[in-house]
Amino acid sequence: MKLPYLHTGSRLTAMTDRVGGLCLTEAYTGGQLESGLHLSFDDYPGLGVRKPPRTVGNYEDPQALFAGQRLLVIQNGRVRWGEDDLGQVAEGPKQLAAVNKYILIFPDKKYVDTEAGMLGEMEVSCTVGGAAFSGGTVTAEDTAWPFRVGDAVAIEGCRSVPANNRTLIVRQAEAGVLTFDDNAFEPAEEASVTLTRKVPDLEVVCESGNRLWGCAGNTIYGSKLGDPLNFFVYDGLSTDSYALAVSGEEPFTGCAPYGSYILFFREQTAHKLYGTRPANYQLMTVHIPGVRRGAAATLWNDSEVLYYLGAQGVYAYGGGVPELLSADLGPITGARPCGGAWMGKYYLSACVGGREGIYTFDARLQSWLPWGEGSALSMAVQDGMLHLLMADGALLAASGGEDREDWMAAFRPLRDGTGRNSRCTSFAIDASPAPGAWFAVEIRSGEGTWQRIALFDSRVQGPRPVRLPPNRGMRLQIRLVGHGPCRIRSIERRFRMGSDIS
Repeated sequence: MKLPYLHTGSRLTAMTDRVGGLCLTEAYTGGQLESGLHLSFDDYPGLGVRKPPRTVGNYEDPQALFAGQRLLVIQNGRVRWGEDDLGQVAEGPKQLAAVNKYILIFPDKKYVDTEAGMLGEMEVSCTVGGAAFSGGTVTAEDTAWPFRVGDAVAIEGCRSVPANNRTLIVRQAEAGVLTFDDNAFEPAEEASVTLTRKVPDLEVVCESGNRLWGCAGNTIYGSKLGDPLNFFVYDGLSTDSYALAVSGEEPFTGCAPYGSYILFFREQTAHKLYGTRPANYQLMTVHIPGVRRGAAATLWNDSEVLYYLGAQGVYAYGGGVPELLSADLGPITGARPCGGAWMGKYYLSACVGGREGIYTFDARLQSWLPWGEGSALSMAVQDGMLHLLMADGALLAASGGEDREDWMAAFRPLRDGTGRNSRCTSFAIDASPAPGAWFAVEIRSGEGTWQRIALFDSRVQGPRPVRLPPNRGMRLQIRLVGHGPCRIRSIERRFRMGSDIS
């Protein structure tokens, strides 16, 4: 005859002496988190509360953020360079990069001249009537040409002599006369012609080697050296523009310099462009996880580690096979993810575990934590500080705020020491709230509601005993909530063996 197991005297303990980061899969270990808010590992080996961010501005209908000599913010279709309103662009997501004194804005194909403090057009065009072609000149009386010496200009609309429809380099520009190479044209008179400094419709952009690089369709483009307004200058010099068509049907999803080469990403592959000038550029294709479509804003190079969001999660590229960093988080979604790096952490704005928010990856500890609520549209580092342009219009500096914040840390269900014949009787939580701060302990079993069982302030430091109501210890969870700075060092759980219920 089988008798029930009776045992009432044994006590067990389980110690979590390292509070872990987020783990949303079933491969979690004791001390890892299910969710949280405003957390940081700055107080490691304890879990702490983040330093509050500081609001440095508020913008209506924000679109993009970029760091230069000042912060550039695009809001409500207007370009703001510091406190100056420079002009209008189309609404919608942007791709930005900086070369020399220019900040380039795509898909608008506009630029900010940071020295002159003005907004200009990268692609300029001029239609003239009664144009005379002779030798190396185009003459149109009283025309103020919008071109500079060195610009590559496409000439279109020549009907009398179609051979004059060419792309040539401006050698001299004067009122009414535009000079190109000697004997570039056959003599002709044209009723109307259009001259254009063309810029490709780049879908992703970056700067490398004092050139603007980008992709349009299946073609990789590099601008003229030092001149991001010219993409079709072919003068036989090392400063020439560059273009290369690449096979494949997948669109390009991002590009970024890394070491001595540039990476042009698709979702499942990447192309490495080596070299220093058009004569020695070489392209190599590698089959590695690429950047997810729509996630170009997550690319960020920090200490020679390139972080980005790919199809399977967040990756760290160090020159070889990218390492998946987000296996503990499960699927990552979000319409407009973006990222940034600062002080040894990678910040990601995305939807993780169904929760939209900003999450940090601590490169030293290889752990993720929930940093804040809401979503960011762009991130940039200015004057040594990470700035986040939030979807609600707030521009935040990642640190420097003075307000104390609410925080929360919900741990995964307890495993060690629990079972059918045991019940958790108490906790001992080693935590140190700052003066004036407090924290509370809440528990639940399974999918039940959270029940608050203890509240502590800063008057007593060190381990705090917390007694639990009767429970079977199965799927028991603990959640800490609080207000103000606090450091959580360890959680000790005590169990008592009970009788078998069978």
